[in-house]
Amino acid sequence: MNKKEIDAIFEKATHQADALIDLYRAAYPQYDAIKKIDGWPTCGKEMWHYVWHKFNEFDKKNHPDVMPTGLWFNKGFSCDQENKLGPWEIDPSTADVTYEMSLMLRAA
Repeated sequence: MNKKEIDAIFEKATHQADALIDLYRAAYPQYDAIKKIDGWPTCGKEMWHYVWHKFNEFDKKNHPDVMPTGLWFNKGFSCDQENKLGPWEIDPSTADVTYEMSLMLRAA
């Protein structure tokens, strides 16, 4: 991902959950076929901090009654503290994903 893609996600979002789901769609192209995700994908530090900043702005403007960035902290991606990923890279393999088989078969 890059800043422009992240900015576009937040520009079209009408709710913080919309932005989070679109970030997950970027990590998991077959997102609609997912039944369950245990854990979190991991992203590079620059991406993580940039998304944090975007959620902070978005929440202060659109959700003044919630803790800014709370959704990102609780349900967002993990931050690559070991610098194994590039600054804007996402590693979806750090979460266990269960796919809905009937949806996967239709997508094939």
